[in-house]
Amino acid sequence: MSRRSQGARWLITVTALTLLSGCFSSELPPITPPAALDKLLSVSDSTIPVQIQTDGLHDRSLGHQYLFFIIPLTRVYTPSLEADLRTQLSVACGMRGFRCSKEPSPTSTRVLEITIQDLHVNGYDLLVVRKPTASVTISGKLFDKGQLVRSCEESYVATNTAHYAFAAELQNALGESLLHGSYKLLDCLGMK
Repeated sequence: MSRRSQGARWLITVTALTLLSGCFSSELPPITPPAALDKLLSVSDSTIPVQIQTDGLHDRSLGHQYLFFIIPLTRVYTPSLEADLRTQLSVACGMRGFRCSKEPSPTSTRVLEITIQDLHVNGYDLLVVRKPTASVTISGKLFDKGQLVRSCEESYVATNTAHYAFAAELQNALGESLLHGSYKLLDCLGMK
């Protein structure tokens, strides 16, 4: 095979990959709550109602899986973003002695409003290893008796190296970013 025909095949392959870039989609599975979450929440001191907003993030791509670090092959979606955030926020609140609820509590005068401002989930192919990453920006408002007590916005980026950067690895990065972003937000809101 001549160098010219090898070059032509290489060009056709690269062109085809570029044209197909981002044409496929990958859904991340829901984050599974830790086994000890129920036990942790059962010893929580108080309940706080949490309202979560994920407007605009349900139907859009959160990122891509990249080939050779630059060619986006697959778009990444998560159909369970609100449930994923609620799971990770429950862990963060539980570690601080709070139990999150969807409904107002008769004993709690405080309400927490959480909004995901921005979220990106990407997987990069670095030839010998993969790099799953997730970055989140979360804002929160803490109300007491209907009055705004404090508002904050925090960001967190989770990244690591792995053998693969498929749905399971991207889900782990997403879970880590949501959990640590929740910790930072609760600290900022004074919920320690």
